[in-house]
Amino acid sequence: MEVGNKKTYSSAQRKLVKFFERSRNQGKAQSRAAKTVLKRVGTRLGRVERSNAAYQQQLAALHTQVTEWQAKHAQRARELEELKKKYPGM
Repeated sequence: MEVGNKKTYSSAQRKLVKFFERSRNQGKAQSRAAKTVLKRVGTRLGRVERSNAAYQQQLAALHTQVTEWQAKHAQRARELEELKKKYPGM
């Protein structure tokens, strides 16, 4: 690096040190806050995915149950129609 391109500051070094320290500390605080938020969002996402999987299992079980009930209902309806044909006066 050439001596002519050296960056110079017009403020006193003690003021600059305080400024840069504050700036660094603020950057670290922002980074920590962002990491905390990211971790919370990740945890929440995991919980939502687990509950979604549980709901999908429940939904599959209920679909099976509904199918069984529909089959039973259709069978009962056929039996009723057969009885109506067998005993038309009732």
